Amino acid sequence: MKRLLLILFASLAVSGCIRPESDLVARVGDNVLRMKDIRGLLPEGVSPADSAAMVQQYINTWALAHLKLMKAEEMLSAEEKDVKAEVEEYRSNLLNYRFEHSYTEARLDSTITDEEMRQYYADHSQSYKYPYIIAKARIITLSQNSPNYDIVKKTYAATGEEEVAELRELCTSYAERYEEFGGNWLPMPTIAKAVPGLDAESCETIFRGGDRYIKVGDGKDYFIFLTEKVPAGALAPYEYCRHSIADAILINRKQDILTQLEQDLLQEGVESKKLIIYSADE
Repeated sequence: MKRLLLILFASLAVSGCIRPESDLVARVGDNVLRMKDIRGLLPEGVSPADSAAMVQQYINTWALAHLKLMKAEEMLSAEEKDVKAEVEEYRSNLLNYRFEHSYTEARLDSTITDEEMRQYYADHSQSYKYPYIIAKARIITLSQNSPNYDIVKKTYAATGEEEVAELRELCTSYAERYEEFGGNWLPMPTIAKAVPGLDAESCETIFRGGDRYIKVGDGKDYFIFLTEKVPAGALAPYEYCRHSIADAILINRKQDILTQLEQDLLQEGVESKKLIIYSADE
């Protein structure tokens, strides 16, 4: 509390808006900002200068919000200040959203079988063709002065089980980094980000016709090998698409629930006479 008092006093002493023994920090018209409102603002370990700046910024933000509102009340016409329709529309939209969310969540079956996902994948294959390479990658970062440099350069694109095991063991001990990304399929932009100095566009060009590349760096090189690759524009592997397929199925289920809800509400409204639709000649 004492620290906050000192910071507030330092921030506002010039304006004379606060006394160190007062609980009031600032006032705009009938609106007041009190010390308790900003007591939790300051994190531990912040310098007095930074603390004072943070407090001053908070006070300015608070004051401007109220000053703008006062100015709006002064300058806008009665018609412009009439926001009842907008408020009611916002309230209606918010209540409808909350109702629909609660209704669908209570009825949504979130269980999705692998068979169902594979069928969706087959039926919507055009939706899973992406404009970039998708691949499984191996990336090794190695010092150019490493005594194992030539061995790694010769074997970084190994595919045999024993060769890969030996390469992995060697790199685990001597390379700066050995990364296989858990054997997951990755989009080329993600692979490119793993190597300094590369970008997705250049990687697309490099790997369009090949599966290996050595990026020469400053004192260390990056050995990149695509253990599996799907060209840009081709159907992405099912494993890569699983999450988006599941999301799409759930979205469709929610939409089906809402569509049925709307049909039921219309029917219920007519039967209960809450909804009356007049014909043109009535």
